[in-house]
Amino acid sequence: MNLRELADILEATIRHGEDEALNDEVSRVVASDLMSDILARDDTPDVLLTGLNTVQIIHTASISGIKAVVIVRGKTPAQGVVARAEEENIVLMSTKIGLFEASGRLYAKGLYSSGAE
Repeated sequence: MNLRELADILEATIRHGEDEALNDEVSRVVASDLMSDILARDDTPDVLLTGLNTVQIIHTASISGIKAVVIVRGKTPAQGVVARAEEENIVLMSTKIGLFEASGRLYAKGLYSSGAE
């Protein structure tokens, strides 16, 4: 699936993302509010689902090679988060649904956590 399809599944608003980037294929997703857990992984997920709304999520995505970040629970990304996503060319989305439901929707569509199947 590509990032545009993922946004549809999650009923997400795209806060930053070039058209070309939204066509990127994704196959692995991780859900976490602990950025240290993401940085400690041996693998690279394509998408990070998180309830955090700080610039650290974009720093973590950039360092880890993550293509997109989805902020859950109806939070609107702060302007600094959007600006950093633009600088790092990380797709940034937000959705009203919670972390558990977002994870379940993506799992049902065949996206898994790389290393936790």
